[in-house]
Amino acid sequence: MFWQSMFDEMLDRNGARSGIAVSFRIIRTDIKTSRGAFPGRLNSIMESKAVFCLANQKGGVGKTTTAIHLAACLAKKNRVLLIDLDAQSNASSIFLENDCPVELSVHAVFREKKTAAELAQKTRNPNLDLLPAVMNLAEVETLLAGAVDGFFRLNDALKSSSHDYIVIDCPPNLGMLTVNAFVCSTHLIVPLQTSKFSLDGLRGILETTNTIQKRFNPKIRIQGALLTMFNGRTGIAQALGGPIAEFLHVFETKISQSVVVEEAHLMHKTLFEYNPRSKPAKQYEAFTAEVLNGL
Repeated sequence: MFWQSMFDEMLDRNGARSGIAVSFRIIRTDIKTSRGAFPGRLNSIMESKAVFCLANQKGGVGKTTTAIHLAACLAKKNRVLLIDLDAQSNASSIFLENDCPVELSVHAVFREKKTAAELAQKTRNPNLDLLPAVMNLAEVETLLAGAVDGFFRLNDALKSSSHDYIVIDCPPNLGMLTVNAFVCSTHLIVPLQTSKFSLDGLRGILETTNTIQKRFNPKIRIQGALLTMFNGRTGIAQALGGPIAEFLHVFETKISQSVVVEEAHLMHKTLFEYNPRSKPAKQYEAFTAEVLNGL
């Protein structure tokens, strides 16, 4: 097939230097230190608490949608806290009717060192609480520049949380907010499309994870990549799916591309509320089961 032969050429065993080939060689090296290093050391957050971080440098890969539905699905039987760290506030908009005041948002964690217990807001799901985002999160980089505890503000805020699970939706970059999320997380999930640009962001994710693992949070591990907006009939999906799995665990469940996802967003509802029988809703349920089985 055309796509497979093109990909094989990019991964030329004789030393071709295409961007994807270099990225995958780096991933092969980095992933060894991204899975379960330092097993005997503990994160400062409660050992029994699972904190899931959804991150990818590239936007538009289904990161926020995955965070929303992982949190909502976990909340069917557990107490869950969803943290929106993206200044666009897309995750927050699904659960809040009105804009959140700055002083009651997650921004207060970084500016005023408030705790999750002080700021967590109830949603229409009685088991799901929310730390909402605001546009002012864009100033956190400047706000925490030079602060001795700049990387630990979110970690400190979550010590007061009594939730069973925490899900963090990161902004599409590796700035101060994302680093705060990595410092307090136990599991990193990387939503990913089978595209060249999406793969390019993996290098930064792995390098950042390794740095955080070595210096701040030895407990964090990459749980896997979730392929989103997936169409297994395309040549690019068939060509890239296998090689990704060679270097990074890929969840068996794939999230199909479907208009029902955008319809649910437009109605400010989760898929489980808007169309629980839809294919993506069932896929997110299966994905959540995989996540729990991997703990």
